[in-house]
Amino acid sequence: MNNMLKSVICVMIAFISYASVAQNDNYKLETKYMECMCDLFNDNGAEFKALLKKAEQSLINAEVLSDTSGKSYIALYKNIRTSIDGRVANFGVSDYVIKALGGTENIKKYATCMNSILTDSNFEGSKISQIIALSTSENNSKITELTAKMLKIFEAKDFKHDFYKYLTFSLIDKHNASNRK
Repeated sequence: MNNMLKSVICVMIAFISYASVAQNDNYKLETKYMECMCDLFNDNGAEFKALLKKAEQSLINAEVLSDTSGKSYIALYKNIRTSIDGRVANFGVSDYVIKALGGTENIKKYATCMNSILTDSNFEGSKISQIIALSTSENNSKITELTAKMLKIFEAKDFKHDFYKYLTFSLIDKHNASNRK
């Protein structure tokens, strides 16, 4: 009886662990967010995605990002100052999105889509909810403090998803010293 109870407990732990890993790897909310973004553009986000690729390549060319791996992105966050010291030009990612949000129709579309993310049953405790909480917190006046907190949320595998790359390029655009030249 005791061995049977141990077996049942082991199976339950394995199932819960598997379910947790599967839930964390599905990127459902991040995918939904990127769909929201792409829906804002007449070309269904083709130019937006090309802009993300171009930003990534700019970081590689400037030797700020060693390659496209998640490990490289984690290293970038650990040494964020080299990304914002002005050695790379503004990517224009944020400006491109803001321009798309210029019309009332797109603002409504974006708000509806974001509401669907915020009310999703998977939102509470998700990485995207943690990132939103960080971005709306007033306790992140220094970029290094913000990225240190972000590193507690991120894993290298996250950067296979465009959402995390978009987040990175937007952050660099916002804090880049080249904006002040």
